[in-house]
Amino acid sequence: MTSYEDMLDKAYAKLPTASKADAVRLDIPQIKGALSGNKTIISNLDVIAKAVRRDLPHVFKFFLRELATTGDLKGTEAIFVGKFRPDMLNNKVEKYIKEFVLCPQCGKPDTHLEKADAATLLICEACGAKESVRSLK
Repeated sequence: MTSYEDMLDKAYAKLPTASKADAVRLDIPQIKGALSGNKTIISNLDVIAKAVRRDLPHVFKFFLRELATTGDLKGTEAIFVGKFRPDMLNNKVEKYIKEFVLCPQCGKPDTHLEKADAATLLICEACGAKESVRSLK
């Protein structure tokens, strides 16, 4: 008769090893921006919005608030008044993902936003958690 520890070791040996490729499920492209006079133009904000499964206007409003500036959406380009470095803009993308995409309970990006009366809820499709997030009006 085999011992419990032997059976446990045998079971662990049969488990597949987790690869690092599986760990990165949310692949966000870097900001592609250009300066034009006193304006910063981001040409791939729509691609980033699609990658995080959010509406472009919501991501754009977040950037307007975080950068404390004005701007405009023209097609797929986001134009902001002011000169902003790409590393600063990429930090804002990370902040957006942390606040409006990743589930605070399980950490997975399988979430969506839902309006409930005056609140906006972040609802996780993986674990079912519901978390109130700030509203961007």
